[in-house]
Amino acid sequence: MAIFSINIANDQIDRVIDALCANYQYRTQVLNPDFDPELEEGEDNLTSIDNPENSYQFANRIVREYLINNTRAYETQLAKQQTLSNIGPDPDITNPAE
Repeated sequence: MAIFSINIANDQIDRVIDALCANYQYRTQVLNPDFDPELEEGEDNLTSIDNPENSYQFANRIVREYLINNTRAYETQLAKQQTLSNIGPDPDITNPAE
């Protein structure tokens, strides 16, 4: 598998990560998937928990998803263009009563 990498200056990395997190709505707290609404909320039953994905992991995932979605959109557009080019002209359909 190939590695695709980019370099970001050390003094700029936090700026880039912060921007990705802000633009893609990263949250430091997320809903607790184990929360039980039948029980009283407390230390052992919290509605939200610390996000298990840190901001750097989040930014990495968002960039990967962007590349996947961009590739998929491009290939979908190509397939659509190829399909449309293979369609013949409109059929000749007339009204015999005229």
